[in-house]
Amino acid sequence: MRKNESQLRTWLADTCPFPVTPENLLVAASNMVSIQLELGIAATERTMLVAMHDEVRTACRELAASRAWVKMAKVVQAKTDEAMAAEAVRLARKDRAVHPTGGVLLVADSLEHAARLMDLCGSQVQTGGFDSLEAVDAGEFAVVVVTKQVDRGYNSAVRLGVLLTGAYPGNSAARHQIRGRIRRIGQVRRSVEFVTVVMESSILQLLHERHSAVDSMNISLEQLGQSFSADVLARLNN
Repeated sequence: MRKNESQLRTWLADTCPFPVTPENLLVAASNMVSIQLELGIAATERTMLVAMHDEVRTACRELAASRAWVKMAKVVQAKTDEAMAAEAVRLARKDRAVHPTGGVLLVADSLEHAARLMDLCGSQVQTGGFDSLEAVDAGEFAVVVVTKQVDRGYNSAVRLGVLLTGAYPGNSAARHQIRGRIRRIGQVRRSVEFVTVVMESSILQLLHERHSAVDSMNISLEQLGQSFSADVLARLNN
């Protein structure tokens, strides 16, 4: 690595809200540029907790015994999807009451997950996938569902006022970058909202909490289970 690039990485590491690596250097630099521009767009953060029912608690305890952390997360997420979709629909209607072409950018974990969320939301409001952002009738879609991998390269989401997501394992820079899809130049709202929907007392709530900690922003489910298994089990027994 060249000396100047090394110095830039060191400086960005002290100022960016995520770990800086050679792979996300441009993301980190663009983050600093956006800060310098002072967009004047406020952002509010909110976590919505979904109650854990006995059925889920029992399934998670069984999976914890075999340290099947990924399977546990899938069980938890599947039982969170209905609440997640309902909140997306509620917030989309609220936003469109003020901004008729507005709505919610709903972030899914995978293509399969995106299809499920689209089905859940589509029965209540007009819902589209990534392609709907550039559609001629884009303003008709109250909820737009994208996967967490689609974190850059488009500006058309600025018509939306809320980004709603679950707690998913992945790169912290990507999580930061996707937020910039609605909080950027072209946004007409003075404030946008970022909402994370997780099941309480679950491994995904713990993942969300660790994502908010500087030391664990890129932690995987396996690493989370290995490092914080006692915390996971304690929450299941509460």
